[in-house]
Amino acid sequence: MRIFTGGYTEPILMGSGEIVEGRCKGIACYDFDEQTGKLAYRTVTGDIQNPSYVLADAEGAYLYCVNELKDWNGIDGSTVSAFVIDRETGALRRINRQFTCGADACHLSFSPDKKYLLVSNYSGGSLAVYRIREDHGLEPATCVLRHRGRGANPERQEGPHIHQTVMAPDGQHVYVSDLGQDVFACYRADWEKGWLLPEKEKNIYGIPGQGTRHGAFDGNGTHFYVMTELTCEVNVYQYKAGQAELMQTISAFADPAQQTEGCLGAGIRIHPSGKWVYGAVRGTNHIAVFRVEADGRLTLTETKLSGGEIPREFILSPDGRYLLAANQDTDNICVFAIDEHTGGLKEVWNQENVYCVTCITF
Repeated sequence: MRIFTGGYTEPILMGSGEIVEGRCKGIACYDFDEQTGKLAYRTVTGDIQNPSYVLADAEGAYLYCVNELKDWNGIDGSTVSAFVIDRETGALRRINRQFTCGADACHLSFSPDKKYLLVSNYSGGSLAVYRIREDHGLEPATCVLRHRGRGANPERQEGPHIHQTVMAPDGQHVYVSDLGQDVFACYRADWEKGWLLPEKEKNIYGIPGQGTRHGAFDGNGTHFYVMTELTCEVNVYQYKAGQAELMQTISAFADPAQQTEGCLGAGIRIHPSGKWVYGAVRGTNHIAVFRVEADGRLTLTETKLSGGEIPREFILSPDGRYLLAANQDTDNICVFAIDEHTGGLKEVWNQENVYCVTCITF
């Protein structure tokens, strides 16, 4: 099995005000040993601008990345790139590149039928939808959505900040995370035309000032879990017939006093078994482990250091045996074995020299 990693190749100003150095060499490929959790470097494909989010198809034949930029060819906005993966070497060959119609592209997701790619633009406060061609390149955007408005935090929520798209359990709706307005905005999808149409009555709202970042539905489609960036909390929603009701808000800290200024919530993942939810916090650099109770609520059972600094993203192996944390500021990926009984984490491998790593995809 292989993983691919992305990061920043050029310095960039983040929404938090931090300037991240561009140490990444491009999109790197590693072999992943499913028995031991060890990684082995294979190759890197260079000459790719700021591939800060990467997404491979399920067959491992094609890969897409954002090129997180403030402007491209003098126009405000980023780009998104499509690649063919060399199955023998892991090297990439670019197919094409499209404009994202918004600055600081930060997230990618596929439509349920894998015929479209959705791109979130953080600073642009926008979302673009692309039809995937037969050669797996991208056509120009079929739909571009722009949010308007602001939130309770004048520094971080001065405007809309699109951070992620999540497919609803029915496959016909898309939830769009807007950190700037504490909402997962709902859109009805027309997958024939590649259009998204707003259905505001189905929006999923957070608490003002939380900064909704990433979310995930459980396997049954009955609960929705959201990691908040500004308050480092997880919101638990009961989800039924397209409506979400907030059931619980729980901190990612065992002791809330440990939460200091500068801590930022990051990724959230649900274990394939549905028994545990994991959330990352930058600043204190830890992974919070939550047990899922019978009613869907969470109980915090462990906080584990991520093995480096600024765990920008993490991913679970498809079989649920491992968690891989991408530590941006210390240039490393820490691999943890997941206890099958408790969901707890045990470090089994530390891959160094993964420069400015921000994302991992299988």
